[in-house]
Amino acid sequence: MYVGLAKISLVIGESHSLKQKRMVVRRIKDRVRERVGVIVAEVGEQDTWQRAELGCAVASGESQVAGELLDNVIRVTVGAAIDGGAEVAAIARDVAPFTKQAEPFATKPDRTEADWVPDEWREDLK
Repeated sequence: MYVGLAKISLVIGESHSLKQKRMVVRRIKDRVRERVGVIVAEVGEQDTWQRAELGCAVASGESQVAGELLDNVIRVTVGAAIDGGAEVAAIARDVAPFTKQAEPFATKPDRTEADWVPDEWREDLK
């Protein structure tokens, strides 16, 4: 399995409040979700009016597919940013194999009603 990560830094020069900034960021996130089908989140600079940092993670069985998906996210983000009055300041992108082995997982058996009832209440139930 391959994991792809992208971080996109934006400058929103015309923003004079967090409300204006969030409107621009929301439009960008919505456009990426609609066109690429991937969720983009605001991962940094949340309290700064004129800067935003967006992040995205994808997973695929093939490195090339994960890379192409990230490229599409970046392409749509850049287009939406330009349309929304933002400027892309920096892009970080990486695709890496995820090789961690799965560890055994044991589920706990379902609890019966008698398991959760405190001892002092048991007399009232009889």
